[in-house]
Amino acid sequence: MASSTETIDPRVLKRYDATQKIGQGAYGVVWKAINRKDGKTVALKKCFDAFRCDVDAQRTYREVMYLKGLSEGDGHPNIVKLLDLIRSSNDRDLYITFAYMETDLSQVIKARILEHSHIQYITYQLLCALKFIHSAKLLHRDIKPSNILVDSSCAIKICDFGLCRSISTDGVESGERLVLTDYIATRWYRSPEVLMGSRRYTEGIDLWSVGCIVGEMFRTRPLLPGASSMAQVERIFELTGNPTALDVKSWQSQFATAMLENVQAKSRVRLDDLCHNLPRDAKHLMKSLFKLDPAKRGTASSALEHDYVKDFHNPAKEVVYPHGAIKIGIDDSTKIKAHEYRSALYQKIDEQKRSLALQSMPLTAPDINTRSTTVSYDSLDNPSNRR
Repeated sequence: MASSTETIDPRVLKRYDATQKIGQGAYGVVWKAINRKDGKTVALKKCFDAFRCDVDAQRTYREVMYLKGLSEGDGHPNIVKLLDLIRSSNDRDLYITFAYMETDLSQVIKARILEHSHIQYITYQLLCALKFIHSAKLLHRDIKPSNILVDSSCAIKICDFGLCRSISTDGVESGERLVLTDYIATRWYRSPEVLMGSRRYTEGIDLWSVGCIVGEMFRTRPLLPGASSMAQVERIFELTGNPTALDVKSWQSQFATAMLENVQAKSRVRLDDLCHNLPRDAKHLMKSLFKLDPAKRGTASSALEHDYVKDFHNPAKEVVYPHGAIKIGIDDSTKIKAHEYRSALYQKIDEQKRSLALQSMPLTAPDINTRSTTVSYDSLDNPSNRR
């Protein structure tokens, strides 16, 4: 007998036939489903008890609203796009559908089917997506292989925007700095400034994660798998060397000096030692992304001009978000009650549905974080010569 978390609301089943459960995590259950109206295959996510507390309600609201903004117009081909949002009859759960993708990058890496051209193409698409996200004044803050969906043609889509935050300075007084909190992304992909307790960080945190993922694709296992936050810092310093005083200053963390008293690199390791047969251009790109000073990591735009992705570099496809900083109606730093987030989100859903009735435009939105899929194909299409 299915648990309450796996029970699908009858009003949802009238629109979608859930054919296969493909994952479950702390925030939801995901099924492969068929749209009964047009027969298209989609991913159906049930966000169970989405408004159970203020923190979960805020996460749900952010995830939906940021992806709604990113999906305006044609959206971006490398970012998941919401197809439908459905309120449950119990007024607690929320159902989301989006385009179905066969698997995620973590599963593809484990299958060891990636060739060099695949790694180049995935890296290129990841940087294109981050250029778009960052131009909307957003940080994803949880870039990792399981949040990168992949299909059999080697196309990717970034998902899970629950930790996404705005770094827009609109409305911030001169001299005031934005303080970002509640960062809980997977340790192995965290940048040193985050591990050191900084709450004033930049697009550099996402770029650090890209470097970790590129290395993992070559290594076929995590590049820097620290067993704790302190062990993670030690692994980073083994690769980069111990930080200089200027590096420490760049992190803007009041905890860094005290933490560094207990953390020093015990030995040095080279990228070539971690990743055998690492191409020179890939190593050069990774080193540029592994700068301890986040300001020295460059940008997604500058990384797209690197020789490592030159075979795919096409400025016409490397677009920015066209509408400025995304606004979601409730400032990230504003804390309200769970029922207020729910009411605000339901209002947005109702407004969008009215707009749909008038304009016949599809709704847009979030993603999946948790799936336990397996690679369902023997090899990926070769992406060479794609421009």
